[in-house]
Parts: sequence; structure tokens; C-alpha cells
Amino acid sequence: MGPIERIMACLEGRKIDRVPTFCAMLEDRTFNEVLGKPPVPQETMFRNFVSTYALERWGHMLTKPIFQPLLNKAMEKRIRAAVELGFDATWGMYEETFIVKDSKTMVRFSGSIYDLQPDGFGNMTYMYREPGITSRDEFESWPYWPDPDEVAHRSYKFYKKMVSKYGDKICLFGQASAYGIQETILWSLGFERMALWVRKEPEIIHRFIKLNEELCLKTAIAMLDAGVPVILQSDDFAFKTGPMMNPRLIDKLFGEPYKKIIKLVHDRGAKYILHSCGDNTLLFDTFIQWGVDGLHAYENTSNVDIYQEKKTHGDEVTIIGGVGVDYLLTERSRDEEVQNHVKNLIKNLAPGGKFILGPVHSLSSIPAHKLRVMLDAAHAYGKYPRVSQ
Repeated sequence: MGPIERIMACLEGRKIDRVPTFCAMLEDRTFNEVLGKPPVPQETMFRNFVSTYALERWGHMLTKPIFQPLLNKAMEKRIRAAVELGFDATWGMYEETFIVKDSKTMVRFSGSIYDLQPDGFGNMTYMYREPGITSRDEFESWPYWPDPDEVAHRSYKFYKKMVSKYGDKICLFGQASAYGIQETILWSLGFERMALWVRKEPEIIHRFIKLNEELCLKTAIAMLDAGVPVILQSDDFAFKTGPMMNPRLIDKLFGEPYKKIIKLVHDRGAKYILHSCGDNTLLFDTFIQWGVDGLHAYENTSNVDIYQEKKTHGDEVTIIGGVGVDYLLTERSRDEEVQNHVKNLIKNLAPGGKFILGPVHSLSSIPAHKLRVMLDAAHAYGKYPRVSQ
């Protein structure tokens, strides 16, 4: 079977030849190890007198002509490196949410602020700093919210190119510049303010949800028009110990928008994957009721039990992930530990199908070598038919 056929059959619960593999994106350090390092490291490009001066003075003016094209070249490298490593599927990303404010600050167009900083491997990355919307007036006057039609048009152009270049080599799980509806609002308002505004400012929360819903719908249509077979949405609904909100409130606020998006995807003959970090044990029934085809990530460092979830929901949804990034996929682990963990995942999750093996997330600390060990083990031990042992 080819990678696209293998992934689609797995998501539909049909017979496949081996356990499929999924790449949860590759950070710069990792894809540089696969494709080769650039002649000038990013940190050198961004952390010198000339660049610092230019970003301090004209950062917002340099975002569209320089920063975003460089960023999306990196997004393509993530896909190309996943192809070269031999994954069956990869999380693709088209990214234009960031506006550069100065040499150390970026703003997401949806209302949150980030530090622009080195990743420790010669590249630049970002880290959440604070919400950008702290009052009703700031919500009403937020200057960066995009035109969804324009974002969708650029998303289409990016993915049309990606499908043309890589669409027959790997199954693209597409995400454009539309992050999860809930997490976008959470980043923009902050934990305390969001909890307060859900009760005190429901009209603003409703409008914010509708803005994000429109962006998600239009970018999903653009990706589907470009030939992307699977839409992936990231929306972290849980802490490591459980949901951020009462599951009934999550469903009340976000259920209908997600049902609308997922129905759109299904009506076009495509599949829908939801990524949610943390322990979503109390939310899996809700996500399945929304109509998702697969769920990622089942974080090893949270309280979620991926093996119990196979018993509870293994017939209803495809489980994606299972391999931790905090220790296993780092230089600290031994290759044998990665191999043994993969074997155990396959033994317990592969019978009956509807399991795609992969990292639970992406981090700069992941060396390409450990991904190769994981993939080799998946290919060696993941052949079907399998029986429970």
C-alpha cells in the first residue's frame, strides 16, 4: 500500500498492511539534520546589529515581504524532511499568523503576544508571553485581525504547491493560519480573563468564536480545494490533569462550530483530525460526538491512558501518537528504549486497526536519529494481520 491509501484506510477502519506513521511536524533543528544545515544560521541572521536595528525600526513592515516567506519556506522543509524520513503522513502548516513587532516580539493576528528567541540549536523560535486583549476596547480596536478570504487565498496557493510536490509521497494533514477556536481565544485573553468573560462578557466570547469559526471554515475550504485529503486542527482543551473547562461548557461553547467545520470536511470526502494536548479523558466522548475521525496526541506526561482509550474508544476513533517527546525522542534515551516502547504500543494498540503511530508533539530537542529508530521499529514490528497477545 502507498502512504495515502494506508492512512485513509486506517482512518476508515479498513484493512491495511502495516501500522501507519505520522509526523507531528519537525522543528528547524530536526529538519536541518535531515536536509542539511543552511549556510547562515537563523540566529546569526536575526541576532546581529543590522537585523536588530531593522526589526526595531520596521519590523511590522518587513513581516509580509520577508519574514512570512522565510517562515513558509521552513514550513515546506518540514514536509520535505518528513517525506525523506519515510513517514506515511505529516502535519503540514501554512503560517501567516505572526506579525513582527520588534527584534524580540511577535504578535499573532488573533490577539496574543510572543517572545522571538533562539531555540538553543542556532535557530529562532517563539514562546508565548502574554495576552494582547485585556479589555472590551482592545477587543473592539484590535488592529491585526485578518481578512479571512485573503488568508484562505494564500493558503490555497501554498497547499496547491505542496500537493503538487509531495501529495503522492505523503498524506498531508493540512492546517492553515487558523488555530483552534478555544485556544486562540485563550491565548488572546489569558486564562483568568477568559474564565471571567465567559460569564461576564458572553457577547464578546460569542463574537470571538464566530470570527475564528469563519477563519477555520474558509481556510479548510481552501485546503480541500487544493487537494489536501485530511484537515488537522490543533486546540488544546486540557491541562495535564484534565479539562480546562467543564466538558458540558466546552460542548456548549465550541460544539456547534466544530460540528459545522467537520461536516464541511466530510461533505467534501476528506477526513478531520483534532490535536489536543493534555488529559482529554473526560472529553473524548465529546470530540467523537462532534464527528472527528482521529485524535492526537495522548501525551505521555499527562494523566491520559492511551491503552485504556484503545479499549474504550478504539472502535470509534483512530488513535494517533503514543511516542513521547520529553524523554524517548531525545538524545538522553537509548535506542533500545524507543524500540521497546514502539513494540509495546503496537502490541496493545494495533490489533483491530485504527492506530497511527507517531510523536505526541514537535520539539527542537528531537534529533532526527531518534525518529529514524522509531520508524524502523514501526516498520519491523507493525505488519498486519496482528492478533492480541
